[in-house]
Amino acid sequence: RIMSWYPMGGKGNTGKLLGEKAIGSIAEKYGKTPAQIVLRWHIDMGFIVIPGSKNEEHIAENRAIEDFCLSEEEKKRIGDLNKNARFYNRTEAALRGFAAWRPAYEKE
Repeated sequence: RIMSWYPMGGKGNTGKLLGEKAIGSIAEKYGKTPAQIVLRWHIDMGFIVIPGSKNEEHIAENRAIEDFCLSEEEKKRIGDLNKNARFYNRTEAALRGFAAWRPAYEKE
């Protein structure tokens, strides 16, 4: 299965994806945020989704997508946004940083 790391486009690209008119109109229809629509699309397409956030509100929002599914037409509209370009390209420095990262389990 495809694993969607950086499903919002990654650092510096999130606004581009979430600002797409098609995403916004679908979000309005369901009373959801554009980010929730993007995550729901990934799940409806059968992808494993790994969104990242340090913001507790965003984390809760990311989980609140189980109460709706996108129609086939909506999935196609979002899929048609494909620009045949990667939003995230792994570098050796980024890989070393990710490998060294340790989550903070306790609040300060």
